[in-house]
Formats: sequence, C-alpha cells, structure tokens
Amino acid sequence: MSVELKIKSKHLSEEARIIRFEENKLLKQFQWAKNKHYETGANGDCLYFNDSSWCKWNSLSNHRKWDVRNENRATFLARAYIDGVPYNQVEQKRKEENEYTFQRHILPRVASMVAKYGKVKIPKKVWEGKYPDRKEVDNQDFVQLQKDIKAWIETV
Repeated sequence: MSVELKIKSKHLSEEARIIRFEENKLLKQFQWAKNKHYETGANGDCLYFNDSSWCKWNSLSNHRKWDVRNENRATFLARAYIDGVPYNQVEQKRKEENEYTFQRHILPRVASMVAKYGKVKIPKKVWEGKYPDRKEVDNQDFVQLQKDIKAWIETV
C-alpha cells in the first residue's frame, strides 16, 4: 500500500472536519448579522448574497461537498485498487443519478493516483518522434491502466 495515499486520505478527512468547523463559525456570524438587520426594524428580507459571511460559507460548503468529498472518494478507491481489494467490497452500489460524476470526475482521479502512487509509476503522456517533430502522445500503459480500473469497477 502507498503510504502517500494513506497520508492524503487522512489529510482530506481532517480538511473536511476543519472546513465544517469554519462553516459553523461563518453561519453564526451570518445569523448575528441577520438578527441585527431585523432588530433595526427593517421589513425586507435579509439578502444572503450581499453578506460576506454567507458568501464565504457558501464557498467553503461547496468546496467541502464537491472537491474534498470527491477527492477523498477517489483516494479511497485508488488505495483499494492498489491493495487488490475487489470493488464490490469497497462500494456495494452507486446511485444512478451520480453515475456521471463518478465516470467523469472520480475515475480519472483514481487512474492518475494509481499511476502516480502504484507499484509501477506510469506517466500519462510520453514523447514520440525525434526533436523537431516530437509530440506528446497518450501513454499506452496509462490507457491500459484506465481500462483495467474500469474492468475492476464493473466486476460484481
């Protein structure tokens, strides 16, 4: 198992905990501002999008719910793949409405982490040709790794 991925997984879980703590502080600040707004006798609604603490809370919440959560799941799956754990022991089922996110965002991250932290390091791109006409092309080993990960996921 990759120690780097283990550390990454721990850091991501701590990052989510820290973000939740900061979100709660921002929500308290927003609640205070909203109460002050109503104490002044204002009859209109307190505009959420004009409040800086609300905007910061929204940004942090979206970062935690999208970026951190997806990266943590991809790290978890990459660790399982490297360890040789069958996919159906890692995740029993996936929701149909989240399949697009899984295929487009999580699987590519799993493949790149396995390529980087796996037993054999696999670059995504390789150079082909001689100097003036050299170009960067997809590494066939990396393409095969992606196919292997998709086959691992489809096993039942």
